[in-house]
Amino acid sequence: MRGLTVWMAAAVMAAPAWAQEGSVDCQAVLDAVLADRPTEYRSCAAEIVPAELRQCETPETAGGRPSSHILLAIDASGSMAGRVGGETKMAAAKREALGFLRDMPQEVSVGLVIYGHEGNNEDSGKAESCAATEMVHGFDAPRSALEASIGALEPVGWTPLGGVLAYSAEVVAELEPPKEGDLAPVIYLISDGEETCDGDPAAQAAALYEAGVRTTVNTIGFDVDAETAAQLEAIAEAAGGTYYPADDVAALRRQLDAITAAEASLARYRNCVNANLGRIAAPYHDARIALAGCYARNDPMKAKSALMNRARKAERDATPEAACAEMLTAHALAMELDGGFLNRQFKAWGEEAEARMEAYREEMRLDAE
Repeated sequence: MRGLTVWMAAAVMAAPAWAQEGSVDCQAVLDAVLADRPTEYRSCAAEIVPAELRQCETPETAGGRPSSHILLAIDASGSMAGRVGGETKMAAAKREALGFLRDMPQEVSVGLVIYGHEGNNEDSGKAESCAATEMVHGFDAPRSALEASIGALEPVGWTPLGGVLAYSAEVVAELEPPKEGDLAPVIYLISDGEETCDGDPAAQAAALYEAGVRTTVNTIGFDVDAETAAQLEAIAEAAGGTYYPADDVAALRRQLDAITAAEASLARYRNCVNANLGRIAAPYHDARIALAGCYARNDPMKAKSALMNRARKAERDATPEAACAEMLTAHALAMELDGGFLNRQFKAWGEEAEARMEAYREEMRLDAE
């Protein structure tokens, strides 16, 4: 401070006569420039007030665990021409499948696979039929496109349960790999008969489940005999799933309704958790805006630029304030600048917010194993 006082005294002594005679007050010029440009940015602060989180009701899951994607596989083999409750099994399955898709929340990704729908159920058509598995409704396709596809189904061929599970493994493999803790795909396989294509569906189901994605397979036996029920139950057991018996159309409807209700519950849970994550992050976002606004009002760079500009203009225009140019410039150069002030605080808040969000994700994570 003593050095600055001496320097100012020397500057005044060296100034032109009109400046020494008090024609300009350099301190007043300095004060005027800084009056509307505060530089107390280090006093800027913002309080993080955590938001109140909503209570998220843990969903009940029909298949033993929640799903990231649902793959509904429908049997189109010749045995689906059999009648139950006054109509063919195929007619009942198509109607209930359409209802299932219409009622399923849009947030749930649903794909539709049919199998055994080509060839015929004679020996001459076995090879073609056993190779017939098709995904007629992708996970991202509009559900309105399903009616025509499902409506066109006819009971045709043989029952490649092993084949449809192998095909499903290919479909799942094309999905984006789940991150640690993510939910995994779930398959619901509807069939009225056992494997007739010389496959090993239980082994295929086990391979699908153990492939790393942990795809659960749940089976629904529609009006099946004891032998078929045992095989469908073995498939579900091998892939961490559940077997659901549906002895008639009403039972099939109940099973599909239970799946829909469970997935709707899961969708509500996910929405609630995501909304709470937003509530955790919001106070940090608001604090960043408040801190940035305070810093902008107290940014020393604005004052420094204003002082430098005032000094240059005075010298260029040869106004009386030119006598203060050195003083204004020296003050500007001596101003403390800290370009990393905001970034440091933003980074600290970002790390704190992410830690809180990750802790909440872990607390609310549904077991995908």
